Amino acid sequence: MSEIRRRTPLHTRTPLEASGGAARIAELSFLGKLVLRVDPQAGSKAVETAIGIPLPAEACTVTGDGDTAVLWIGPDEFWVITPRDGETAAAIALEQGLAGLLHQVADVSSYYTAIEIAGPRAREMLMKLTMLDVDARAFTVGQVAGSIFAAAQAYLWQVTGDEEPGGPAFRLFVRRSMADYMWCLLAEAGVEWGLPAQAPIEGETWRLER
Repeated sequence: MSEIRRRTPLHTRTPLEASGGAARIAELSFLGKLVLRVDPQAGSKAVETAIGIPLPAEACTVTGDGDTAVLWIGPDEFWVITPRDGETAAAIALEQGLAGLLHQVADVSSYYTAIEIAGPRAREMLMKLTMLDVDARAFTVGQVAGSIFAAAQAYLWQVTGDEEPGGPAFRLFVRRSMADYMWCLLAEAGVEWGLPAQAPIEGETWRLER
């Protein structure tokens, strides 16, 4: 009988780091990801009681921290991010806490993966791939936004600030079907600072533009 192994979308990739720590990318394996739809005025207190974190009060912001957080995605749409394998417990807690309120909780943990982009050149790498304004004056710690990165829809969250050791850190949430494409593009965006170029996985028909 063959052994069943759980694999991430980027299980064939290893973390990359540029010369002198200018930039680095790595997949954050098996983070829990829940899509929560609820009226924020009616549900914020119940969400806080259920998982210990309230809904963000302002658009495009995040409550919580890197381990457990709630991301504002739309007026009544939020993402709940949990530590590895924490999504089931969080979903149960939310369903119980929001009982009686119109809501929806959907587990998308296996549908999306998260890529961390960090280092002093991280912003410049992202600027090559998106029209989203990621300048430090416009995009700061605790902000999140959805946009197009090259040809992929993704969500970007800044986790740590530019003043932190190692530079700012971002988490980019992308569909698993676009994960390897995004990995190769991010590597190419950092080539000038020493990130090694990455070839698409075997069988891919698209090619990176230079």
